[in-house]
Amino acid sequence: MKVQLYAVCLGKEWEWRLTIHSQTDIQYWFEQYAADAGLVLFEPFISVGQGVRLLWRLRGSGKLRKIRNDENKGSHQNDQNQKADGKSVNGLIEERMLEQLQLLANECNIASNETFRFKRIHFEMWQQGVYPRIGLDAGLYNRVVEVCSGRSLLVEEFQQLLVTIGVDLGTGDAWLSYLQLAHLNGDIDVANGLEVIERRDWRRGFRKMTSYTCKRCGSGAERMFWTDCLHCGQACPYCEECLTMGRARFCSLLVIGRSREVAPYVVNTTGSRVGQSGVEVREGVEQQEQLRVYIEPWGLSEAQARASLEGLRYISANGVEDSGEKRAGYGRVGGPVSRVKRGSERVGVEAKPKPKPKPKPKVNNLFPRKFLIWAVTGAGKTEMIFPFIHHTVARGGRVLIATPRKDVVLELQPRIGRAFADYSVVTLYGGSEQRWEQGQITIATTHQLLRFYEAFDLVIIDEIDAFPYHNNPMLAYAAAKVCKPIGTNILLSATPPRAVRQAAKRGRLPHVRVPVRFHRHPLPVPQLVSVPPLRRVVQSQTMPSSLYTKLVASVERGAQVFVFVPNIQLVEPIVNILRAKLGHGMSETVVCVEGTSSKDLARTEKVQLFRNREIRVLVTTTILERGVTVPMSDVFIMDADSQLFDEAALVQMAGRAGRSQDDPAGKVYFTAKEITQSQKEAIRQIKQMNRIARKQGYLLRGK
Repeated sequence: MKVQLYAVCLGKEWEWRLTIHSQTDIQYWFEQYAADAGLVLFEPFISVGQGVRLLWRLRGSGKLRKIRNDENKGSHQNDQNQKADGKSVNGLIEERMLEQLQLLANECNIASNETFRFKRIHFEMWQQGVYPRIGLDAGLYNRVVEVCSGRSLLVEEFQQLLVTIGVDLGTGDAWLSYLQLAHLNGDIDVANGLEVIERRDWRRGFRKMTSYTCKRCGSGAERMFWTDCLHCGQACPYCEECLTMGRARFCSLLVIGRSREVAPYVVNTTGSRVGQSGVEVREGVEQQEQLRVYIEPWGLSEAQARASLEGLRYISANGVEDSGEKRAGYGRVGGPVSRVKRGSERVGVEAKPKPKPKPKPKVNNLFPRKFLIWAVTGAGKTEMIFPFIHHTVARGGRVLIATPRKDVVLELQPRIGRAFADYSVVTLYGGSEQRWEQGQITIATTHQLLRFYEAFDLVIIDEIDAFPYHNNPMLAYAAAKVCKPIGTNILLSATPPRAVRQAAKRGRLPHVRVPVRFHRHPLPVPQLVSVPPLRRVVQSQTMPSSLYTKLVASVERGAQVFVFVPNIQLVEPIVNILRAKLGHGMSETVVCVEGTSSKDLARTEKVQLFRNREIRVLVTTTILERGVTVPMSDVFIMDADSQLFDEAALVQMAGRAGRSQDDPAGKVYFTAKEITQSQKEAIRQIKQMNRIARKQGYLLRGK
């Protein structure tokens, strides 16, 4: 994609600009400012990446202002000399701009077979029809802006989006005109795929260093791959990290749509807070009553309701603190705002006086704020987020629920759809048919977030400790950029990573704990069972009596038995041993034992058979450590001392037991030769949650 640099003069001030369709800019400025505007276009055309980099350097140099000041100071003294030399003041300015552009192009190592040259365009030339006027359809323009709102799309994705939704912008370069006008109006940003970072490295004698960062996934130099590029005329990098979502090159056109702001939630209170404790109490009570409107419809337990209320207070406080003001200039490279006329079908650009820049509002949080809900497994985290969703969509905001896995997206969709039948719900995952649709509530896998930018007022990230989100900087970056600057991130987890727990403990991360399940019984505490390693059990084809006795007891009491093993290779051998051992001496005639893993194509069917009690014992890996609820379950974790089982995995696997109200005291066994620190920490965390629940009065009497 090629772009053109130009400078525009509005009165006495010059400003550097970039365009993907110069005729649109010419018409835009002359319709707005008539003879007060002047343009100087520079050729040759260069790639998008080169143009964005040069524009940043040109705007940062500040030389245009200096040129104008020098002109004002010397215009009277040197007027006769300039006329004698045959050069006007404007001609000097243009030559200095050309020199500046060529100098910076050389510094940026921009290769070109042609030298830079300029062309000045006057209002009279445009009036005389030297440059034809462009007619744009107002309805199509508004539709383009609407569908791009909150999205971050490569040009191929942008064109695919238009085709999918049935928007026809005509043939040729008409689509470029719509994009450029939206950019000038501040509705869409036109950027390149990679950001250039220039710095001086003191360890290398302050030598200037240049690196690249992907604007979609945030990956740095280690994930850049260089190839010769037709558009750049030289070697050009692209990002390998997010290649599956499209090739983001240095010279790729990136279309970033801007989202509208939602009016903040303001509590209806009266009186002053300063020095009036009675007023403070009354306001707190009034706020709590207003927020309870969003909690009452969902039938939450006491612990769930308290957590949801804390979250609502945090979300509403965010809106009050920011006063609903937009951040002036946040990530914006736009001009004065004007709109396509709405009174006719084929129109140009509406002339408007240039608005005065708004002062930047004073805000404390430059980024979306975060709130952690640390809830035990089986606490009903999904139900707890319903008030947050209700609160946001009722105010016209947009909500995103991001989860690491596709199966969780598919499971949440009908639940969210039934709960919020009056609002549009969109599900996004690899292969989703709703890929280009927009809804008030979006449920998506974390990889799909790469295609959004500041789109949502509320972002709920489920299972922040789960693969692939955990320890993945790309997905963390994507999750951070999809929330509006004045929005809120809600983090959900039963086993937050250590860094998150430390931040909460030290008061740097607002949070609330939900230490009890909905049935108000304590969490089952794992029991330690000493047994030989599984490889020895497989080799000898014998099962330790201590383990066999507990397995038989679980089956005979009617429990569904999870048997977790560290790796896929152990699934089938353990299934064979259990089939042989449990097939004899049991009160039941047949005990169905099956195994499954991430490589099992029939995994979904087997899990359903397990829920239906057609399978009684299921040998599996950590693929089923979360997101699966089976009533009346017991859990056996084999080789619990394996390095593959960390504290979080052990807590999650143990959380499969005791989830139903009919059997809240399911059994959990850590079977291993050694007792590891992970096992100790998992047991400590479970016991700690039980103590907190007992102390806060959540547990049933006597529990």
